[in-house]
Amino acid sequence: MMLFSKKTKPFVDVFESSKHGFNYLPILIFFLWGAIGIYRHAMWRDELNVWLISRNSFSIPELFQNMEYEGHPSLWYICLYLLKQLVDNPVAMQIFHLAIATANVYIFSRYSPFTRWQKTLFIFGYFPFYEYLTISRNYAIGLFFILLFCTLFALREKGYILLAIVLALMANTNAYCLFISLALGLALVVDRLISRKTNNIKSGNIIASIAIFLTGIIAAVLTILPPSNSTSQGGTNLWYLYFDFTRLTQAIARIWNAYIVVLIPGDSQQLSLLFFSIVSLFLIAFVSTIFIKKPVVLFFYLFATLEIVVFNYIKFLGVFRHYGHHYIVLVVSLWLSSYYVDVNWLNQRIFKTIGNWIKFVDRQKKIAIAIILSAQLAGGLVAFSRDVLVPYSAGRETANYIKSHDLGEMFVVGSRDINMATISGYLHRELYYPETQAMGSFTRFNNERKEVDADTVLQQVSQLVRQKNTDILLILNYRLEKSRDDIAISSIASFENSVIASERYYLYKIKATN
Repeated sequence: MMLFSKKTKPFVDVFESSKHGFNYLPILIFFLWGAIGIYRHAMWRDELNVWLISRNSFSIPELFQNMEYEGHPSLWYICLYLLKQLVDNPVAMQIFHLAIATANVYIFSRYSPFTRWQKTLFIFGYFPFYEYLTISRNYAIGLFFILLFCTLFALREKGYILLAIVLALMANTNAYCLFISLALGLALVVDRLISRKTNNIKSGNIIASIAIFLTGIIAAVLTILPPSNSTSQGGTNLWYLYFDFTRLTQAIARIWNAYIVVLIPGDSQQLSLLFFSIVSLFLIAFVSTIFIKKPVVLFFYLFATLEIVVFNYIKFLGVFRHYGHHYIVLVVSLWLSSYYVDVNWLNQRIFKTIGNWIKFVDRQKKIAIAIILSAQLAGGLVAFSRDVLVPYSAGRETANYIKSHDLGEMFVVGSRDINMATISGYLHRELYYPETQAMGSFTRFNNERKEVDADTVLQQVSQLVRQKNTDILLILNYRLEKSRDDIAISSIASFENSVIASERYYLYKIKATN
């Protein structure tokens, strides 16, 4: 059974024929290097905070209660909750994540219409080979459902239920996949409206598919929306609903950042932001022209891109793993275009007006796509190599030191609590957090936690050392330059070899002086 319909043609106007494009060797290399990568990767707070939430939840209702301040849908948390029933070790999360990432490259290599070298460039590009492989978050599983949807898109002429299930699951992986799921769902609607091939699908199939899709979208939105006392990313109050030119250029320039990861502007460099935002708009126009004769794909590309830009502007600018979904949208659009033949749906006068531009894009599109894929490869190899050589976080080294020097039995105070989830995860124990004045592991981003300075931390430690009548191990993610007369502070060790600056740790032993 052929995956792609014989009525459609490969995307030969940008890519050469994908015949003989499947090869197991890149997948094997990806898996082996991925195994080395996760072995060397020192997990940080964003990975271990989710693991701690899942580990410390003893029922699905409690899991939903513990994750209500996370701002993420639930599927990744549920997966880790089920995984925790089998293995109570965060390394299991990394192995599971490696399996998902490897499945992604298998699907892409086996079923996408790209050529062998294009598949290789994508596989070892920045996002599949680093962000969505080495760092165990909910983005690899989102990419899994995106690629699965692209694979199953050829079956849309037989019904929508399977596609609707995939879209519903996709929406519940992360916020950006929610946007992509919505765009793909609407693209299916556009496809049906302009295509005669799907008119034989029964109404019951359509109604059931819509119900499944909307259920998935609603479930994702309900879990993403934070409680009223949430403080994550400004909680429910911080929305940029007014015009800010600098922030607009930041949001638009994310497109360049996502496509070309090796040269990025800083958010404080206004002239640079303006330049790269203009370049990003040019890229949108260029890519849109590639799909100008494929209206369904053009709709998806523009709608999904606009969703992400708007979200970046009004709520969260994000970092690479977030706005990298612009790049995923591009790849999905290229894949989906292989299912369609060219359609001259615009007025001939419009085509004549922009005829020279269309010819320019037609001549340069192969080069442009090759440059993007090559830049992704360079970014992936550099980032992966750096992570192998330099610890992403110093948390694992710190925890290993505590274990090897028999410090784990002491009463442990850790601040800042957000960065101490790494230590708690590796030590497999709760710490006392001055921000909440209570024992804890994962962080709840609500108004019950208060940021504290070094003086406040030492004040609480001074009280605790007397209440507990024992020495205390204090872990900070900054060097302590304060002191108190009623306690003796001895520096034990420091761990500063970390890519993440906020996850460099300093250990102190605290004794009462009187």
